[in-house]
Amino acid sequence: MYTNPSNIIKTLVQMLNDNRDCIEYVIHDYEPERTLTIFEGMRKTLPRDAFPSFEIEPTSGSNNWATTRAQRPRYNFNCTLTVVNDNEKYGVEYISSIVTVLVQLITDPTNLQMQVLNESRWDPNGGLVDTYITDSLVEDVTYNASKDGTIRTAEFSWFALIHEPYPQSKWDNGDTSMPTIILPEIIEV
Repeated sequence: MYTNPSNIIKTLVQMLNDNRDCIEYVIHDYEPERTLTIFEGMRKTLPRDAFPSFEIEPTSGSNNWATTRAQRPRYNFNCTLTVVNDNEKYGVEYISSIVTVLVQLITDPTNLQMQVLNESRWDPNGGLVDTYITDSLVEDVTYNASKDGTIRTAEFSWFALIHEPYPQSKWDNGDTSMPTIILPEIIEV
């Protein structure tokens, strides 16, 4: 687990910023003067002018062997969308519409294997190369995570799977010119 989850968040934020027109189009249907504010990590409080806000927080990581020479860490993130909507009639529709466009962008096949910003990995055939997300997915959405007056939140989890091979030097145990030899046990008679 060598990839920094913060860099995975930066990658996701860049992708969302690159697709800001799609997101703002939906927001402007309900609040023409507002834009989405994206945060790396959760905030204790948010000023009213930061809404709608989208916060991305790393939650956990797990690891598996991909092969005998590579590991595949899976990083999990909690994504929280918070909106303020003074019009109760459109409260559910408003937050659901924004979540829908965010999930569509994050799960679009062209965005499943993004290059991770500020990261590189060892490739046995090419040396240091850029790190890529090999798989990612939004697994579940809670549209009514909380509601307090005009403030509503929706939450979803997202994971990113990274392939991290090791260089051959990590497997060398000293003198590599001597092959491993298994000697039979000699039994004297």
